[in-house]
Amino acid sequence: MTQALSTDVKGFTETMNIGKILAQSGFFADSKDAAHAVTKILAGQELGLGPFASMTGIYIVKGRVTLSANIMASIIKRSGRYSYRITRLDDTGCVLVFTDGSKDLTPEVSFTIEDARKAELLAGDNWKKYPRNMLFARALSN
Repeated sequence: MTQALSTDVKGFTETMNIGKILAQSGFFADSKDAAHAVTKILAGQELGLGPFASMTGIYIVKGRVTLSANIMASIIKRSGRYSYRITRLDDTGCVLVFTDGSKDLTPEVSFTIEDARKAELLAGDNWKKYPRNMLFARALSN
């Protein structure tokens, strides 16, 4: 029991040090302090992610931990069981087919520019500059 506790404390101390260094680096605009960085790193550890992947792909929005589409996609692909393929991706919509091994799961998952319009998402800069990326992210998280 004492050994496990000391290992956990050592691991947490290392995480705190890494968080402090990454926050101080200035490379992560959304993590200006160690507490914010450590929160992202700890969330990532629970998902099997390293510190750098956590800092670049995990966001805290309105007090909630959220994952980037890249992180979601990599978690799905590395599961060894599930995957997806893109059947449509353009500036007006994205359609994904999720798979379990070689078996397609139904229904297809989609997100269109009309869905974004209804959700009042189109005013954001990312939607104006990168509509395909945003449609993919929304289809994936659907």
